[in-house]
Amino acid sequence: MDENETPFLTGKSGATWYFNLLGGTKRRGAWTMPQDMRVVGPLGGANLDLCEATLPPRPVLTKISLIGGVSLRVPADVEIEVEGFRIFGGVRIEPASEGAARRLKVREYSLIGGVHVVRG
Repeated sequence: MDENETPFLTGKSGATWYFNLLGGTKRRGAWTMPQDMRVVGPLGGANLDLCEATLPPRPVLTKISLIGGVSLRVPADVEIEVEGFRIFGGVRIEPASEGAARRLKVREYSLIGGVHVVRG
């Protein structure tokens, strides 16, 4: 998904859905992350740069795919909490600064994928 594209659907619960048949969702620059962002597709992941993004309180990113992971670039003060499952793949997170003020929950469900977080 191009940075200029809008989400496919915003549900009654307030969740913002991004659907991709092939390829993933990529966002960078100045943008506002939804409170509940859900990325779904058989092949592809989520590649998000949150360093210039506006984050809501207690944001949640959910990524569901057969193949594809989550790649995040986040500020030093954002603590990352990961849950979910993957058959092949792992979780690699650079540590947050002491006393991280913000938290992002990442839920990643895939057969082949993982979660990779670097600090910007």
